[in-house]
Amino acid sequence: FIMAKQVEQLEKEKKELQERLKNQEKKIDYFERAKRLEEIPLIKTAYEEQRVHDMELWEQQEEERITTLQLEREKALEHKGRLSRMLEDRDLFEARLKASRRTVYEDKLKQFQERLAEERRNRLEERKKQRKEERRITYYREKEEEEQRLREEQLLK
Repeated sequence: FIMAKQVEQLEKEKKELQERLKNQEKKIDYFERAKRLEEIPLIKTAYEEQRVHDMELWEQQEEERITTLQLEREKALEHKGRLSRMLEDRDLFEARLKASRRTVYEDKLKQFQERLAEERRNRLEERKKQRKEERRITYYREKEEEEQRLREEQLLK
């Protein structure tokens, strides 16, 4: 009987514990839900404030970018105006430089052409001599062969 009472007591404590845990869980859920419900409007307002702040910052940076681009354009136009006055001097300088370089090029080209013509003449002369020597050698060789053939014919007779 005591044993049954103890088992009954344990089951009763177990049910009470589960009931307390369930109630505690409900309280926590309710608390979290309430917290979220309170936070949602705050988060939305914070988001809106951040978006407005970001938009203002972007507009400010965009304005700064545009003004710096305008200043750079004005400076570039200023430089262009100053440099355009030098355009004639630059063209004159380039023309002189090209003319002087052209004369140097033409002198070097003339020297090269002369050396090329001289080298061609030398090679042509060398080939003439070589061919003349070859013809002389072949003439003497043929003459020697002819004489040898005639001697052999006389010996045969």
